[in-house]
Amino acid sequence: MVFLNINLIKKLRTLTGAGILVCKKALIKANGDIEQAINIIRMLGKSILEKRSINNTSFGVIFTKINKTKKVGVMLELCSETDFVSNNINFIELGDRIVNIMLDYNTDNINFINEKSKNYINSLVVQVNEKIYIKKTSIVYGDIVSYYLHNNKKIGVLLSIKTNNFDNDKLPKLLAMHIAAYNPKYVNDENIPNNILDKEYKIQYNIAKQYNKPIDIIKKIVDSRMLQFKKDISLLNQILINSNDKIIKDLVNENNYIINKFIRFEIGND
Repeated sequence: MVFLNINLIKKLRTLTGAGILVCKKALIKANGDIEQAINIIRMLGKSILEKRSINNTSFGVIFTKINKTKKVGVMLELCSETDFVSNNINFIELGDRIVNIMLDYNTDNINFINEKSKNYINSLVVQVNEKIYIKKTSIVYGDIVSYYLHNNKKIGVLLSIKTNNFDNDKLPKLLAMHIAAYNPKYVNDENIPNNILDKEYKIQYNIAKQYNKPIDIIKKIVDSRMLQFKKDISLLNQILINSNDKIIKDLVNENNYIINKFIRFEIGND
């Protein structure tokens, strides 16, 4: 039987983040070879992930980070099987590490990020005996990039703005907060795909037909409802959160902003 020095177990635990018992078993299996023990722990993490691949992972945390110039932002949805794990400090540290990788390599390529992060993920999997995985990643660029996290980091928003006006440091954050709360689907109504509009028009037309009104009245009813539908799902047509009836389109024009794009992640939503 291999004699294990407690310092060797501690060293392996520091390198992998695995529990003491896991480290001890790995070192015994590796005959005291720490490099081989590390590989054993990594493979154990992979095995747990594979066994739990069909398990529900509806818990997690949204992570965001902006670079020093505030012109690049990344966002990550990291999932677990239980909220107990997603609230764990080691899980939070893992998410922070992954968004740093995304910024360092200037990418949201999920396959690349998984490859760069797999050892860190597997180490935590071994500790908690639970599936942990990266569900979604995103990166945005702009003259101004802002973000907002809501509901204990269960909803996250990244916002990219084109502008030469850097005087208003509150509006970008407020816009990101609005997107988190109101969940618009498009920047403006011109971005709404025709198939979405056609589908909604048919729904509203079939509803309006039940009123047994003349066809021209029915069309007016449907047109009015379609205008409201467009407002409800397009950002620029909405009234800014916590404002006195300020239309977002007017605010961005006043500040010489162009909204390039926004990304919204919400735990449990595809």
